[in-house]
Amino acid sequence: MHDSVHLSDLELHEGMNGIDLRAVGYELRPQKMRPNVWVYEAGETSTKHRHETQEELYHVLSGRFEMVFLDADGTETETVELESGGVVVVSPDEFRQLRCVEAGEVFVVGAPNTKDEGIVID
Repeated sequence: MHDSVHLSDLELHEGMNGIDLRAVGYELRPQKMRPNVWVYEAGETSTKHRHETQEELYHVLSGRFEMVFLDADGTETETVELESGGVVVVSPDEFRQLRCVEAGEVFVVGAPNTKDEGIVID
């Protein structure tokens, strides 16, 4: 079975940290992954978080971002710059924070499709 949707047909909804998202997963209902498109304004950031079981793939559709990796105390250990077309995969156990440098959209796929809200650090 398959299904499809165009991103422009998806309404924007408020996600975590007040960042808007296009709920691709809600629309298509995949069983083994959680896809969404996050819409960022310059200066917005995701939470500093990791997951129990879910790895994540981030694909920058537009704009410029920084993927910041942190230790368990929240100290930054590495930063990866991402522009349109950039892709990074993050294992569940890595603390990360996505920072928006230039407004844009990021396609994020988490797998497996489990309720894994993440472990957040301040």
